[in-house]
Amino acid sequence: MSGSNGTLSAVSLPPREAIEYLRGKVNVTTQHWTDVWREGHARSFMVAGAATDAIVGDFRRAVASALEQGTTLRDFRQQFDDIVARHGWVHNGAPAWRARVIYETNLSTAYSAGRYAQQTAPDTLAVYPYWQYVHSGAAHPRLQHQAWNGLTLLATDSFWRTHYPPNGWRCGCRVRVLSARGLARQGKSGPDQTPVIETRRWVNPRTGEVHYVPIGIDPGFDYNPGLAWRGEAAFPDATVTRPPPGRWPPPAPARLPPPEAEPFVRPGAPIVPAEDFAAWAEGLIESRRADGSARVLGGLSDQVMQWLAARDAAPVSPALGITSGQLLHLVRDSKASAGRGLPLADVKRLPEIVRRPRAVLRERETGAILLVFDPSDGANSRAGKLIVEFAMNQRLQQGGERRRVLINAVKSGGLVEAAQLRARGLYELIEGEL
Repeated sequence: MSGSNGTLSAVSLPPREAIEYLRGKVNVTTQHWTDVWREGHARSFMVAGAATDAIVGDFRRAVASALEQGTTLRDFRQQFDDIVARHGWVHNGAPAWRARVIYETNLSTAYSAGRYAQQTAPDTLAVYPYWQYVHSGAAHPRLQHQAWNGLTLLATDSFWRTHYPPNGWRCGCRVRVLSARGLARQGKSGPDQTPVIETRRWVNPRTGEVHYVPIGIDPGFDYNPGLAWRGEAAFPDATVTRPPPGRWPPPAPARLPPPEAEPFVRPGAPIVPAEDFAAWAEGLIESRRADGSARVLGGLSDQVMQWLAARDAAPVSPALGITSGQLLHLVRDSKASAGRGLPLADVKRLPEIVRRPRAVLRERETGAILLVFDPSDGANSRAGKLIVEFAMNQRLQQGGERRRVLINAVKSGGLVEAAQLRARGLYELIEGEL
């Protein structure tokens, strides 16, 4: 997932090559997002389900305007609504979500291809023969993308054939170039070892065709847009890959070990929701001051824990809690004024919601776990959601002193349109129903 400024927040590329990449495409009508696959996107412009030349052409012009004139996502969403209304197009997903996917996917792949063209220019490769993977810094990162952060390989390494970003829907990762001296400044005498690429089996839901997709990459993104467009990179002179002589590399800076932290609720211990939770919540909201305290809300069900364990994503304990700071975050003024904050009645019944959520979802993009519930106000047409993060390292007040604690916690939440949670492709249903 992208940072606070969106998937394209890290873009600094002058868009000449990106514009050239988009202009070289041919419009293609489709019924399904898999109709154009992997490298085919380097030569074809498509919008999944846009089945007439007229609507594909309108979307093409809107994307080109965004790329060439800097049209914002808000502007593009207005254009999206106009195009949909003009053509009577019936699409999957909520309009705002669908517009964002079209906007960000097309722009991020165009910028990616443009960067690749610049980075593989002979003069650039002669000075900067190394490429380094840079994670987007998303608030809810894909763990595998985060693990690749800092990985440095030769520009011609085969890894970049499949792992040159974007590596999935709304992926904001990028690749930066490094000289031999820049590599040495990082304490490296040469490139890292090429990672072993493990794959998972994925079946095309439309055709039944089986693909083996690298772990950490969304289906269809395991290709390099620039390579598919411009072709292979080659070093003009292999000698530039050697680090320069002198006092390099410098000594690596000392790293302090991470502070020790104890589990908030020890594995195997009974999970008992705090009896004073409602009064504790009311007192915090009245004082508006986080005091470092926390409370147990309940625990994830056996079904959810088994589902997570099958994907090597289960926490060491099913216990869920909330800190004073996170509780105040749920009801902060900015969310309340926008009508998205949780009503006090729902905040006070968080233990009940954790015990019996309407549904438990996993966000495909980030891996975040969502607990979905019905607001206590029966007239409210929206759904409530709580976002859970595992093993948060928090400094909390326990036993009369501040201690480092690992806590599975509700970190955010609010009210959303129920249709957003049912949008196809965004979430996996783990338990319950929507």
